[in-house]
Amino acid sequence: MLALAAVLGGCGPTDADPTLQVNPTVVPNETLPPNETVAPNPTVAPNPTVEPNPTAVSNSTVAPNPTPEAFMPSDDFPAQPAGVAWPTDDWVEADWPAGVDRESVVTATERAFNEGLDERVRATVIVHRGAIVYEDYSPNPNDGPDAVMPSFSVAKSITSALVGVLVRDELIEVDDPAPVAEWHEAEDDPRAEITVEHLLQMSSGLPWRDSLRTGSDTLGLATSRDMAAYAADFPLNYEPGTHFEYNSGSTVLLDRMIGDLVGETADDMRDFMDAELFEPLGMEPVNTVFDDAGTWAGWYSADTTARDYAKFGLLYARGGEWDGQQIIPQGWVEYSRTPSAANEEYGAQWWLDPTRPDLMHAIGIQGQVITVDPRHDLVIVQLSTVGGSLPLQQTEAILDAFSALD
Repeated sequence: MLALAAVLGGCGPTDADPTLQVNPTVVPNETLPPNETVAPNPTVAPNPTVEPNPTAVSNSTVAPNPTPEAFMPSDDFPAQPAGVAWPTDDWVEADWPAGVDRESVVTATERAFNEGLDERVRATVIVHRGAIVYEDYSPNPNDGPDAVMPSFSVAKSITSALVGVLVRDELIEVDDPAPVAEWHEAEDDPRAEITVEHLLQMSSGLPWRDSLRTGSDTLGLATSRDMAAYAADFPLNYEPGTHFEYNSGSTVLLDRMIGDLVGETADDMRDFMDAELFEPLGMEPVNTVFDDAGTWAGWYSADTTARDYAKFGLLYARGGEWDGQQIIPQGWVEYSRTPSAANEEYGAQWWLDPTRPDLMHAIGIQGQVITVDPRHDLVIVQLSTVGGSLPLQQTEAILDAFSALD
């Protein structure tokens, strides 16, 4: 669990600066339920502020990974079992699988719930073979199956899925130069060499100070009324594709790209998200935020319930298929979980674990995690108020229990 341990281990609230005023049109104050004593200005939180060390990984000798077209369909993604309905309308619930130590999962979950105190895991949903086999919520009154909980940077993986839809429809290719107008105004602008893939894999070569402290680039992004313009304004520090730097601005540039390709307004973008992803999966509600320029804040904003996060995880466990419809190409799911040239622990807006190469994680600060494990036909959702050992030890306990199915 190299990546997951490093990411969750460093995502506490201590870096937040309560004096900063966040642009209310970009980051709403209602992202967390009332009475939550988490970090000041928690709604601006990016994906974990401490990434796997080193946060900047240079590697100019590794060949770029293949484009989605290079991946052929495989048997890596299990089909929805016969007789188990797709959970578009409601989830099927099933018995705990034989041979898997349930008691160890229950014990780890109760410990993670921490009696419903401020620092806790709020929700746990485990899906096995397309059905919910375990679901529980902390005793805190703010937690429960109907509670809409913040995605934070889990939204980055949703951004990736929407790029996959554009690839499916041949509206974009990952090797295309990133359609960032600011980088194509001058003939000699080296940023014109940045591709869509570089943005997806956080290897654009642009600098980024990923922190919640005053003066950080992440807080600059959160307070900007035109997030994409802010993100596009950085100079090139490294050759694109050779240097990993976790950069929420890269995700925002992808979000603007998607919006430009599917319409002209924020409403057009939201209609696209609903029609192509949320409605087919039955994800409702999904709360999203747009800035004054009409760009979706897809670096942190796709809030929904634990059960609906599990639907998104199941889509990836099924290789992008949902009830007979190929929402995103299976090759896109493979591509998303393929280690990037600049960082083996990161794919296309998904975190990876070289010690468990079948797994992929959508991760947000303060312990928001969707774990997708096609090998065991397993999806795990954990939603928390804090990172560190509480969610990590629970994740390990669940994965260890299901390893009995090997």
